[in-house]
Amino acid sequence: MSQITTNVTTKSPKTINIDFDNNIIIINGITNMVESDEKQIIANMGDRSIIITGTRMQVVSLDTTHNNCTISGCLYTFKYIKGTKKQSVIKKLFK
Repeated sequence: MSQITTNVTTKSPKTINIDFDNNIIIINGITNMVESDEKQIIANMGDRSIIITGTRMQVVSLDTTHNNCTISGCLYTFKYIKGTKKQSVIKKLFK
């Protein structure tokens, strides 16, 4: 089983586990989900954002009380950026 685990050191402990064999991504530390569709998922982790692109992307579970999220799908790119992403008003209207 090929798996990548990384600890993100900011204010609270955050982890990202990627299981390539089962196409599962488990993220601890999600503060809110900005956008989710079949091709892209954008989520905030406090003062940072995650942008995940791929195919058949699906949020399997989201627990905002414990800040956990499980995503399935075929991962193409994974971006971890400083700052939070907000969905534009136009994108909200035409979604």
